[in-house]
Amino acid sequence: MIGGLSLRLRRFLNEEANQWAYNRQRIASRGRAVVFQVELTNHCPMRCRMCPRTHLMSRPLGYMSREVYERIVDQATASTSRMFLHHFGDSLMHPGIGDHISYASGRGIQAYLSANPVLLTEKRSRALVKSGLHELVLSLDGVTAETSALVRGRAAADVDLAERRIKTLLDVREALGSATPRVILQIVRQRQNMHEVEAWLAKWRQEPRIDRLKVKQFITWDGRDEAINELRPDAEPVKPRAVVCDKPWTSVTVLWDGTVVPCCYDFDALNPLGDVTRQTLDEIWHGERVKALRRAHRDDDLAGVRLCARCTDKEGYPVRKPYYPLNRLLQRSNALGDEWKPADGGTDGVQ
Repeated sequence: MIGGLSLRLRRFLNEEANQWAYNRQRIASRGRAVVFQVELTNHCPMRCRMCPRTHLMSRPLGYMSREVYERIVDQATASTSRMFLHHFGDSLMHPGIGDHISYASGRGIQAYLSANPVLLTEKRSRALVKSGLHELVLSLDGVTAETSALVRGRAAADVDLAERRIKTLLDVREALGSATPRVILQIVRQRQNMHEVEAWLAKWRQEPRIDRLKVKQFITWDGRDEAINELRPDAEPVKPRAVVCDKPWTSVTVLWDGTVVPCCYDFDALNPLGDVTRQTLDEIWHGERVKALRRAHRDDDLAGVRLCARCTDKEGYPVRKPYYPLNRLLQRSNALGDEWKPADGGTDGVQ
């Protein structure tokens, strides 16, 4: 396994270089690209009403090749300490999911995954536990079949199957004597399932092997789809956050075909920054497309940036402050005010 103090120090210094460039609003960063997400596939059995993949995604479906994946991981090892191996698809459908997680883990990169529990066969569960996966988020958005299907489509209607497969994963993890992956069970609070959230929490607090319970705040992605906007649990539209988004300075996401995009909200390659099949991550990170995006955010000139023009979920903190890093530590604005609940029924408050 690749790791050690030297690598951790390099990653830390790289993150600080990117954060310093963001705070100073420098168009060129001395840091290297941090890969936040890698989309192993955009295939998914669900038809989630709150997901732009269901309503708007037009790009082809496919699976990331091992060659492209290893190229990304190899180039990101020096800068990236954790990597989310999903985007707008369910990575459990990728035939090489276990090997791909192991490859990242072997390079000292903590692998995270978000998935649908109905796909957790015992074979897949064993592969995940043995691969070194650090954390697994499982989405179960209702107590009843009716509500679950209303949120995620007919493929999610068999709640009993999903529950059995969650418990199979927990059994496999226990049988193999592993502490990982940490298992987080989440429900996305929205208009269709608000009435079941408390019952959902009460039910899953009875399973002590779940590491955390999460009530996820609803987001509208880029805010363009009224079919998604109308699912907000609150009637009032969300106002854009008064911060310069930090994503153009801090990380990238890579789609299954190698296209690099700015962030996890880019479901359709709306704002491509480059292509790892033809360029290195360094070339993309220091290229003109990334610089143009940073300039547009710095100057609040986003009308022509399709991905960002209507986004209400920007993350960041007040920039150009002489008291950095206090602004970063104390004034950060996060898009998701997720409610975290321990499995023992206590309260952690809001994170």
